Amino acid sequence: MGADERRDRRSEIVAAAYRLFAAHGYERTSTAQICRSAAVSSGTFFHYFPTKAAVLVAVLEDGLAHTREALDRIRQAAADDAIGALDQWCEHVLAEASDPDLAGFVAVLGGLPEDARVTAVLTAETDLVRETLTELVAAGQRQGTVRGDLPPQRLAVWLAIVADGVLQHAVDQPAVPVEELRPEMADVLARLVRPR
Repeated sequence: MGADERRDRRSEIVAAAYRLFAAHGYERTSTAQICRSAAVSSGTFFHYFPTKAAVLVAVLEDGLAHTREALDRIRQAAADDAIGALDQWCEHVLAEASDPDLAGFVAVLGGLPEDARVTAVLTAETDLVRETLTELVAAGQRQGTVRGDLPPQRLAVWLAIVADGVLQHAVDQPAVPVEELRPEMADVLARLVRPR
């Protein structure tokens, strides 16, 4: 089996675990269900993940890697157009909010006992978002397209609060199409960062 095939098989297991955790909860999802959904044997599952908790951490780590890739592209765009990069970030948040499994998976995380590995990944993602937003705001201030009366770190906090609110709304109101939030989110962000 080649490296690509191993990577694909691992990805299939992680994706199946994510969907099942979101649909049934962590406790009610068995490794056997994950194996069936991913079309792998239990031996294959345990080759990649020694425990169900390990695959949960892998779900979070894969999410963090996806976020890191998206934010790296957005950071690169900010060098020339910070406002355009903030728009891309807004689209990234809305895409996350559109995930039909988001509410179920957030419920899983809220019901887990304290786990240092889970906490570490979630903290790393929060820090990454905050650092990226700080960089985008600072770039916009240098370009004269973002207000300069507040430090970049402070505006980044408020941008993160808006994003958290959109994501929480998607969790609390999964029947409301996220598309309906796009114009309001764009308006709030423009009002927040526009030079005064």
